[in-house]
Amino acid sequence: MFWRASRVKRGSLILLAVVGLVIIYLVEMTLHRVKQPYFEEKLAAAKLAWRAQEAIKYAIAQRHIAIDRVSDPNETGLIGEEFTLITTDQGDLEAKLTTTDPNWAGVVVDMLKSAGVDSGDYVAVAWTGSMPAMNIAVLAAIETIGAIPVIISSIGASMWGANNPDFAWLDMEKYLYDRGIFHYRSVAASIGGRGDRGANISPEGRQLCRQIARRNGVPLIEADNLDDAIKMRMKIYKKHLPAGKKYAAYINVGGGVASVGSAHDVGGIRPGITKRLPRGNYPIRGAMIRFGYLGVPIIDISDIKYLAKKYGMPIAPEPIPEPPAGGVFFKNQYRTEIVLVLLILYATLTFVVIRIDIKAYFRRKTS
Repeated sequence: MFWRASRVKRGSLILLAVVGLVIIYLVEMTLHRVKQPYFEEKLAAAKLAWRAQEAIKYAIAQRHIAIDRVSDPNETGLIGEEFTLITTDQGDLEAKLTTTDPNWAGVVVDMLKSAGVDSGDYVAVAWTGSMPAMNIAVLAAIETIGAIPVIISSIGASMWGANNPDFAWLDMEKYLYDRGIFHYRSVAASIGGRGDRGANISPEGRQLCRQIARRNGVPLIEADNLDDAIKMRMKIYKKHLPAGKKYAAYINVGGGVASVGSAHDVGGIRPGITKRLPRGNYPIRGAMIRFGYLGVPIIDISDIKYLAKKYGMPIAPEPIPEPPAGGVFFKNQYRTEIVLVLLILYATLTFVVIRIDIKAYFRRKTS
């Protein structure tokens, strides 16, 4: 072997650099979009969510409810007002706008599949009026995979949620149910807010919540204290579960106190999927924590910006992307077999140029 005894010439190094750039270009050319698992179900769910959102927009137009184009630039009708009589808490407008992307239904399909939920499984659901678009995405995902939800709502809503007393979340839910877009709706509801009984809204606001439940034919949970309200929820979930069945998952949307209890305060449950409840002291054991103690996987949809980053969803998109869009549907991947071949070729070329005296080799061949 003719090992190099002299320094590598500049021309050889330039050649290596040029070839390296060409190889980088070729590698980038192999980058392509790859469909993610459960693509068809995710797409079907997102399209169903899109259809439901369009129906709500039509219903709002029929009722001559004004849409604020400043707070709701995409004019979805799923962004409410800042303050109303049934507004329970502060809200993050940017997070609410983020939920109006129907592709979130694809994210929820991904979560359900990861939690092991399949067709025919029962799923316990708790949501509030704070994120109506996310409620739609969750129900679209559940119906698409064929699971059966048992839903308990909280009527009140935080800022920018479904806080219009004339068209609150239960009204939206029933509207979609009556038109056959969805086939499930709430089996019970609470006023929501502090203590799950509207302690932080006015008496008039609480009365409006009762009227909303009454006109939609939804039984109202009213208890003397939070612990009793949570126990009533657990009894309702048990009542609607057929004998011999068990819940495959518990889904929480938002921050309803009867659902989350103190889980968010003590950091016991992170947004997303929790298959095993972490040990800890939970002063308020909401329904979510109690299901966790029973070994039921938890899907907590609360910190929207965190989940958006995790699943590759845009923050407050303008305009709203049509399905399929987002990291939950596609991921960019290199063709590894081509990249490996190019890497081996370049490594071989580099070794030959730097370590072997090629001129000496050819001089011997010709002599």
